[in-house]
Amino acid sequence: MRIIVLMLAIALTSACSVLSESKTAEVTPQETPPTQPQVVKHNVCWFTHAPEGFPANCDVRFWVNLWLDADSTPWSERKEAIAQLGKTEEDKLRQFFLTLPTDTPYQDKLRAQLALDDITDQFTELSKTLLLTIAVKPNKQQMELESAMSVLSKENAHNALALKSLQKELDAQQRKLEELLQIEATLMDKSRSNQQ
Repeated sequence: MRIIVLMLAIALTSACSVLSESKTAEVTPQETPPTQPQVVKHNVCWFTHAPEGFPANCDVRFWVNLWLDADSTPWSERKEAIAQLGKTEEDKLRQFFLTLPTDTPYQDKLRAQLALDDITDQFTELSKTLLLTIAVKPNKQQMELESAMSVLSKENAHNALALKSLQKELDAQQRKLEELLQIEATLMDKSRSNQQ
């Protein structure tokens, strides 16, 4: 009897595997070729027609060097440099590059990102794509993480205060319980002494 049940189980298992193989073979999606990234073949200019007083419009090396210098400069010095900037397109772009290093406080990164957002509509498509890929997306991701950490820190601080409050309340309840038990013990002692 056991042999028959074992043979039936084996037959059933092999039949199920054959059916599942045939179903997966029917549903196999066609592979799509990977998209090729856009290759930069010429100078990248921020603007098709540079605003007045914007000499480094098509000089990518200038902006990369500004970024590298910013990364090796302490925040206090970069903050002073940002404070001296005006409201021109070049100044807003400089502000953004000066706030890219990771030691920049969140509020300053956000201010620079908003200033950059004011002028990106004027950029060429290639410069928008390039800036978005190498700087804006990572910068926004870092800001989101910092924001989430800030929210979690506040929540943890709130929970710690609530926990301290609950602990104080628990201690007070414990003292009251001990007092009541002491009163009960005293009353029981008096009751026993009265009975004798």
